[in-house]
Parts: sequence; structure tokens; C-alpha cells
Amino acid sequence: MVAKSELWEDWLERTLLTDITAAETPDPVPMIDTSRTELETTEDFDNYRYGRGDGQYLYLLYLLDEPAEQPSDIRPVYIGETSSITRRLHQHFKKIRAALPTDVWEDDGSWGSWSKYDHMAAVYEQAESPLYAWILDVDQLDAGPYGYPTYRQELEAKLVGLVHSQPRFERIFANREFVPNRVIHEMGKVGPKWLTETESYEPTSISTSATVQLAEKSKTDLWHDWVDETILQDIQDPTAVDPISLFDTDEDLHVRTTSETILKRSETIDARIRHEGNRCVDPDGVPPNCPDGLLYVMYQLAPGSGDPEPTDIIPRYIGKAEAYGKKNELSANFTEIAHDRNRTASFARWGDGDYWHVGELSNTVFGRAEKKLAWASELFEQGTRTLNQQVYLWIRAWDPEEYRGPYGFDAYLAEAEPLLIGLAQDVYPNSLLNYSGVPDDAPVKTKEHHFEPILE
Repeated sequence: MVAKSELWEDWLERTLLTDITAAETPDPVPMIDTSRTELETTEDFDNYRYGRGDGQYLYLLYLLDEPAEQPSDIRPVYIGETSSITRRLHQHFKKIRAALPTDVWEDDGSWGSWSKYDHMAAVYEQAESPLYAWILDVDQLDAGPYGYPTYRQELEAKLVGLVHSQPRFERIFANREFVPNRVIHEMGKVGPKWLTETESYEPTSISTSATVQLAEKSKTDLWHDWVDETILQDIQDPTAVDPISLFDTDEDLHVRTTSETILKRSETIDARIRHEGNRCVDPDGVPPNCPDGLLYVMYQLAPGSGDPEPTDIIPRYIGKAEAYGKKNELSANFTEIAHDRNRTASFARWGDGDYWHVGELSNTVFGRAEKKLAWASELFEQGTRTLNQQVYLWIRAWDPEEYRGPYGFDAYLAEAEPLLIGLAQDVYPNSLLNYSGVPDDAPVKTKEHHFEPILE
């Protein structure tokens, strides 16, 4: 059995701890100089970050238990990624300084008023250790914590997932991305008390250990194994209705519309979204011990795949809809499902409202906006609402007891999504339409997408 904590500590030993213990590196580098009337950056910190041009950087703000002889002596406070490290780290310093002293913090009544910078400032103020900064040039990294080559956006998500899975870092870890909305909601409710609460808060009970043999498999193998255990298993299940078409189409793949010239979802996918959504919410909100939300994969089948194999599942978009909101307990994405309303503006992010997937795509196809230009260009014949190939949606309530993460470990929803995006990006870079969570040179970001809208 291998624990997530072991992956984290093994990665630290190969990277940050090596830099700390090496005589030729400046680490550990304290960030804040307290010797002046007003807090400033230390000279070592400025020398450390200056002179680094645009690139692929991961950074870690951390505390250190001296004498720093083992990975467990490193306590992560914040993990981030950037292409402009000099500016980003100085921005973090200024916002932490602006949040000090923390005893003058006042709740202004708005959600998120206790921000990640307030969180980091409170950790810094209460710690016996200085707040240190570490910079990693990802292009110089052989492998990420799971043992595979990685890009900076994927590396950040992987590391946040490993850290958040360890309760010992629960109070000091200030990241808001790639952690469950349920935790962010709890942070927002209690503010600075988050650091001193004694009761542990676990949004999802998951196993953090697994029997894995990752070194024997490629990223391609990992993706296809996961597809085989999830999407393909449902397709081959005679009691299931998969694959489910996303849109209501005629035999020529011409997508039908509602009266508002909105692309129409299939009745089958609407039923599936409601069924799976009701596993996560009820009229009273979010029940205890329920799945965190829905994971979905929009995909197409390779031509001629009558009896599909894992390689025939071509991912086009991977995403999630969490039942918990960050501001309100019940996410706005689930209110229609929770209260059994006919309206489907949000509809677990697949709604036809202006800020949800089908609505944004409809607005692009009919010339009202361009938010989903890449989707329209890739999925439809130019100037029409005819699909170039059938589009399917696999969407399920993410229950870690039912579905494992793609690296062999149980994964909470906010962790599973970026792990899958990273694998799909590696295997199908020219097909994946995700914009967030993919590298800067991903085709979806660099390719010129064009679509002639329907003007009706």
C-alpha cells in the first residue's frame, strides 16, 4: 500500500528538501523582512526572484520546522503556478502585507471577505517559523509526484490534491482552487477562526492509500484504464442507456432548438442529469455524506467503433459541478434540480442560460456571443447547427467509493477533474476543448478557431 502522504514526501525529498540541504542553493529563502518599521521583502527573496524571465514556474510558500532534515519538516501554506514568477510573488507579498495585522480584520458581510491572503497572513502571524518561498522551473523537472512528466498547471493541481488529502495541513493550507467548495464555504463562514478550530472537518471520507504500480504504465494507459472502468463500462452495461447523446437531433445530426433558438438537449441526458444531481442534493440543500457533485465527460466515438474500445472514446471536454457553492451552501448550479423545477438555466452547468454550457454554445452558434467559439468550430459544420459527428455526455455523481481517481487512489471531485484533464490533454491534445488546466501551448489556446454563426 502507498499513501498519498508518501507521494507528497517523496516528491519533497526529490525537490525542495534537496534544495534546502544543498550548499549551492539559496534555500530556504525567507520572504518577509521584519527588521524595518514597515514590512518589506528580504534581500535574499528579491535576489531569488529577480532575473527570472517568463517561463513555466511552480512556487510554494511554506513554513519550516528546523533543522529541516526530513520532508515532514516542511509545512505547505500555498501552492501556485505562473509564467511570470517575479511579478506574481511580489504581488503575493504586497497582499499578505496589506492583510496584516490580522487583529484589525473586519467582516464586511460579503462572501470571501476572509480571503486566501487573510488566511496566509494569519498563518504567518501565528507561526514560529518565517514564511519561506521556493521557486521551481517546471521545465527542469523530470517528473511530478506521481512519477510522470507534467506541465505547470497540472503539477499545481496534483500537489494541491495531495496536500489537501492530509488532515495535518487542514488549517494552514490556504489554497482555494482544487479543494472542495464545501471546505471553502466553511472557511468563509468562520473566517480567522478557521485556524483555531479544534474539530476536524472532512467534506468527503476517502481512502488516501492504494495498491498502485504506476511505473509500469504510461499516461495513455492510465487514461484508457480509467475510461474502461467508467465510461466504457456504462456503454457496455445492458441495463444502462449509455452512450447518451447530448443534443436532440434528427437523423442528419441537425440539432433541434427550443422556441428561444437555444440548442436543445436530449430528453435522455436531461433525465440523467436530474437523476445524478438528486444523488447530491435535495429540497433542503446538500445532505450529509452525499457525493460532492457531478463529474462529466463530453466525448465522441471514433468512426466505425460499433463495439467500442477505450481508444474509441475521444474526450472533448471534462468538467465538474459541485453541489456545494462557495458563497451559499447549495450551489446555484443545483437549485433547479434540488427543487424539481422545469427551468434549466443552470442545470448542473449544462443549462441553457447565458453563463452555462448549452446557453453559451447556443449564443455562439446563433451569433450572439463567441464564448464557446472553439466548441462551435469543432463540433458543428460551419454556419449550421448540424453536428459533424454525434456528441455524447457521460455524467455521474462522483462517489469515491464507486469511482477511483485515474492514478489508482481515491480522489475527491475537485481533485479528480484536473487529474483527468491532465491525462486527456496528454493523450488527445488536438481533441480536448478544455481551456483551463491545460498548458499554454495546448491547441485549444493556439489554434485559430472560426465559426460562421447562424443569423436568424
